[in-house]
Amino acid sequence: MDGQDSSDVSTLSALILVARSHGIHLTLRQLAQEGQLPTLAVDTPQMLACAARAGLKGTALHLDWKKLAGAERLFPVIVTLANGTRMVARAIVDNDERAEIVLEDPQVGETGRLTLDRHRFEAAWTGETALIKRDYALRDEDQPFGLGLIAGLVLREKRIVRDVTVAAVVLSVLSLVPILFFRLMTDRVLTHHALNTFSVLCLAMLAMVGFEVVFTALRRHLVMHLTTRVDVKISTYLFDRILRLPVEFFERTPVGLIARDMNEVWRVRNFLTSQLFGTILDSISLLFLVPVMFAFSVPLTFIVLGCGLLIGVWIVATLPAFQRRSAAVVAAEGARGSFLVQTLQGIRTVKSLALEPRQRHEWNVLVARAARLRLREQTFGNLIQSAVLPLDRMMVSGTLAIGVWFAMTSDDPTTVASIFVFLLLSQRVASPLRQLAQLVEQYDQAYSAVEVVSRLLNQEPEAGRSGHGVRTPIDGHVAFQNVRFQYTGATAPALDGVSFEAARGTTLGVMGRSGSGKTTVTRLLQRLHANYDGLIKIDGIDLREYDLDHLRQHLGVVLQDNFLFSGTIRDNITAAKIDATFDEVVRAARLAGAEEFIDRLPRGYETYIYEGSSNLSGGQRQRLAIARALITDPKVLILDEATSALDPESEAIVNANLQKIAAGRTVIVISHRLSSLVPADAILVLDRGRVLDIGRHTDLLERCEIYGDLWNQQNGHLTTARPERRLKAIGGRSEGESHAA
Repeated sequence: MDGQDSSDVSTLSALILVARSHGIHLTLRQLAQEGQLPTLAVDTPQMLACAARAGLKGTALHLDWKKLAGAERLFPVIVTLANGTRMVARAIVDNDERAEIVLEDPQVGETGRLTLDRHRFEAAWTGETALIKRDYALRDEDQPFGLGLIAGLVLREKRIVRDVTVAAVVLSVLSLVPILFFRLMTDRVLTHHALNTFSVLCLAMLAMVGFEVVFTALRRHLVMHLTTRVDVKISTYLFDRILRLPVEFFERTPVGLIARDMNEVWRVRNFLTSQLFGTILDSISLLFLVPVMFAFSVPLTFIVLGCGLLIGVWIVATLPAFQRRSAAVVAAEGARGSFLVQTLQGIRTVKSLALEPRQRHEWNVLVARAARLRLREQTFGNLIQSAVLPLDRMMVSGTLAIGVWFAMTSDDPTTVASIFVFLLLSQRVASPLRQLAQLVEQYDQAYSAVEVVSRLLNQEPEAGRSGHGVRTPIDGHVAFQNVRFQYTGATAPALDGVSFEAARGTTLGVMGRSGSGKTTVTRLLQRLHANYDGLIKIDGIDLREYDLDHLRQHLGVVLQDNFLFSGTIRDNITAAKIDATFDEVVRAARLAGAEEFIDRLPRGYETYIYEGSSNLSGGQRQRLAIARALITDPKVLILDEATSALDPESEAIVNANLQKIAAGRTVIVISHRLSSLVPADAILVLDRGRVLDIGRHTDLLERCEIYGDLWNQQNGHLTTARPERRLKAIGGRSEGESHAA
């Protein structure tokens, strides 16, 4: 954020000031990160979007003095001045004695308050006013996932839904036109040879067809527009809920199953927007057609409606068996998708170990199982549809036969024409009746998809994202007090009564055998797990009190195996700070030792990194990860085996810069290579989740057996490589030295 002109940040600073009045504490860095703002100079729509993400509801209006005074109960509000800056209006007075407004400069705070009279304020004010208030309503994003949530997203598009409904009603009325046209042609034109009437009816029919074409196209356009808007909302909702889930969920759930479950949401959307919504719209025509059918023939109408009811009863009766077959298919296809993703993720291992035959065999088994279950499901579905077919034919052909029988036994000469008119009506009615009957089966499939997606999305999200956590600046004093933590399903605690402190600006090394709890310390410090006992404090504040995003933005983390995103080198370095200047990028790369290889690349910082970072070496990926962690200038830097994947040259570059990297920040270094821990201010020795010792390198060599043994294993060659060095180490002299003496 450094280097931004003060006028550039007045809009966001004003928002921060107003949000604070509503009990929500925001920072410029938080707004830039959450909104992915390339610059802090934002316009009004961007500011309102930032407010919405923070749990506020904002509206931009153009007001005059009287309307602004009438909105005093909504103060504080943000006003825009003619020079483009934003001010916060704190209070306004408008009476016979005086007309004044109290403004506050967001860059200065309370000391920057000034009182202006009405005339001076109106001369400097553009009239643009942003009203910001707390959004206490339960937003769609906060509701559990279900059919109700998606239905709510659809119905929130009130104007589109209204227009689609109007178009459906008009089309339902127009559906009577062909029936009326047929009746008039047979009764008036054909019987009386009325050519003038024939011409008028043909012209009227052409006009009605034109109207039908227009309204049909309009309805399709509106439904497509509605579906697109709902798709956008569902996609953002789905991805946001996935990102909220805790890391334990992703560690115990295969990626393929997550992807499969996420795709199920589109089945729910299709049911609501295409099947349910479309069926309801088509069923509107029944309100107009069924009364007309009763007017022609009550018995035949009951036959048509009875056939539709029988179809519905048959589908409901066969539904449980169909459900069982569908559930088996979903499970089998989920296992197949999970295996595919797992194979693609581990393709290097598959190739290097020649596992293609094994994977191919497993894939064939899973494909055959899914295909067998799918065929079983489709066969049963075919049986259901086969039983529906005669009832469907009875609705049209059966009513025709019964109507003809009525005609032959009746003396009414108009009966034959009525039969054919009724036949047209029954054909119009049959389609929505079939859709209503099949809707039961479609609802069951959608409900099954809702259950699948609900199991994925309606889990407890990460704690600390309420927006009300502590957001005070972090200095970096870290303290663990009797911390105990056990992973889900584990038989022994990963940490058992761990206590230590790392003062601000110091370097703490952490070592121990595999499984001693080293990485768990850093995971808890990042609050990847919150179900621990004891206290973890940063700057004396309980870690659980911090806002989660604020906490992690002040932590820099470099792991042994880091993931780089597809994109340029610069994009990857600035991932956590998209508004970083090029000088900041270069500085971070230089500290991480990445500058020397980036400069040799043809496109430098604009070099594109492919998926999986296949065009970079392991050492290059690791140095970019270190640069990415440093770009935010974190007050606490965690290096978890960060140099273990580096070649000796790269490791030497990083270690040489470690003193510069550590300047002004607390550094926690986990490493199996004890030589990299020697400069640390203190080294924490863990064993089976307990603190065995803590001290400087020289002290631990003397008193800590585990540390001394591991040091000798790694550095014994330094004292045994040459006999002369060994003799010197024990106070002796070499043969050459004795002869010289």
